[in-house]
Amino acid sequence: MQDTYIWHKHHLYRRQIIIVLLLLLPAFGFGQRNAMQNDFKYHTKKYHFGIVLGMGFGDYRIRQNALFAQSDSILSIRSKHGVSFGIGALASYHINRHIEFRTLPGFLFCDKDLTYEFSDGTIVKKTLPQVYFDFPFEMKFKTEPLKDVKLYLIAGVKYGFDLGASFKGRKDRDMPLQLRHDFGINYGVGMEIHLPLFILSPEFKVFNSVLNIHQPNNELIYSKYMKGLYNRNFCFSLIFEG
Repeated sequence: MQDTYIWHKHHLYRRQIIIVLLLLLPAFGFGQRNAMQNDFKYHTKKYHFGIVLGMGFGDYRIRQNALFAQSDSILSIRSKHGVSFGIGALASYHINRHIEFRTLPGFLFCDKDLTYEFSDGTIVKKTLPQVYFDFPFEMKFKTEPLKDVKLYLIAGVKYGFDLGASFKGRKDRDMPLQLRHDFGINYGVGMEIHLPLFILSPEFKVFNSVLNIHQPNNELIYSKYMKGLYNRNFCFSLIFEG
């Protein structure tokens, strides 16, 4: 019965993907214009807006403290990658044909795990659901067009506010506490695909936090051995820009 259910879900997802691809085919097929020709159209408009959809995974970079090195009761603290999903908007200012300044405010949903291994063989996993409202500021550096494509690099910073800190599960007494605010560095690569009606930009981006979000609590065994927790996310996005 379970195998039948899984196959049914797989069939539904496959059908949805085929439908989306069929809907996108006209955009690729109807008289693709060269990016050089499209460039003038978009260059004359200083501001551009769009929609961002993303999926990826994230984990924590963990720093142990001196108590961890001295303890004989805990062997390791590890973070396992959790799947993330993001949705947001794009606002971009074109400084010139090759450089843009942009912001992409949006929401990032991710469940991250902390796994504790103790010397008596016990393994405990803590799942921390995160819902961040992100506000990045980035510079985008583009190449000259190659037919219908422009490659680009991005670099910038991002501030995040964790709305998930108010979730009931995050307030349990044995749950390690985290600060709501986060700040770090964004960098990545992507390509602009110039289509007749819009620009489609597949993009891969990495976020590394520079702010320690761990809130120390020496009374809690799941917190006392950590000196720092830093968010790390890897995201693949599709940006639809008009």
